[in-house]
Amino acid sequence: MTRFQFLVASVCCSACAWVFAQAPVATAPLVQGAGATFPAKVYQQWAQAYGPADKPAVAYRPTGSSAGVRQVVAREVDFGASDVPLSAAELDQHGLFQFPTLVGGIVPVVNVPGVPAGALRLDAPTLAAIFAGQIRRWNEPAIRALNPGLALPNLPIVRVVRADGSGTTEVFVRFLRESAPAQAAPIEPLGGKARWPGQVLAVEGSGKLSAAVKDTPGAIGYVSSDYLVRDGLAGTRLRNRRGEWVEPTVEGFRRAIVAVGLFRHDLAPASLLNVDGVGVWPIVTATYVLVPREPASVQRAARALHFFYQSFLMGDKAVAGSGFAPLPAATQARIVALLSDFRTPSGRRVPVLAVGSGEP
Repeated sequence: MTRFQFLVASVCCSACAWVFAQAPVATAPLVQGAGATFPAKVYQQWAQAYGPADKPAVAYRPTGSSAGVRQVVAREVDFGASDVPLSAAELDQHGLFQFPTLVGGIVPVVNVPGVPAGALRLDAPTLAAIFAGQIRRWNEPAIRALNPGLALPNLPIVRVVRADGSGTTEVFVRFLRESAPAQAAPIEPLGGKARWPGQVLAVEGSGKLSAAVKDTPGAIGYVSSDYLVRDGLAGTRLRNRRGEWVEPTVEGFRRAIVAVGLFRHDLAPASLLNVDGVGVWPIVTATYVLVPREPASVQRAARALHFFYQSFLMGDKAVAGSGFAPLPAATQARIVALLSDFRTPSGRRVPVLAVGSGEP
């Protein structure tokens, strides 16, 4: 028995009878989720593993964090997803329960002809100056000074950014403004969006941003780390708080988790930006799921809870090979326990109910 399995067994074995009561999926309505594009591929993989491919039990639409929050607040979906956690006051205001699911990195990606993937090095002030429109060509002195061995072209820089409300944008802009405040000052955060000085190429969704960077010589953009391999993008190296040049790896994300003791005692969010630690990737964030505390349909809520319950029971395997880092084992066990004994404010228990099961 692994450490995670032992933890899960110790906190929630009384709920296991609910988990494996499966019935034909065809009789059940879809569980609907929407929100962050950052973890979208992982949630879609979990959905594929959860039910037959021809009759999916869970549908997740990557509408962006801002839209996901709006939709779950309006009770248009069974769960919303956001890379930017809601405050305790906001959760109380909208009657929502929030829990983290995984941790990943945001990576600057480029299309610089003649520069190999992963070879370009940028520090926070230079990156911020690029996105603020202060550095406009790839062979300017500030970039050359960080990359003495690279033949940088005399090519205009094209900034590719998200047009939709995006947690990825909010986290990325926050990193720039916290790590290089002087250079990033002209970039105005707008709650999931940003006002970028000068002319930018704005597109909706991480998929379109990835495609735009690939198709545009001289482009720079920002995406979650899983896009690097899947879309064949060229990421950059960044200088972290220790002064190390680091690559965007799952190990670098894990080290950020350890450095801040993320979720060690509770599920309270903590910043993972520019964390001080050896080998830490500097732009790391957790992503979150939101579900109603008092759902309109207990049956649909129970099915949504079961979807995440079963995904968390897979432990670290649930995110293996995805480009994301799993939550600490103790955190996974804590979430499983909370989902297995979920109760509405009125005290009604919402059991983790397998899709296809009858009304609780």
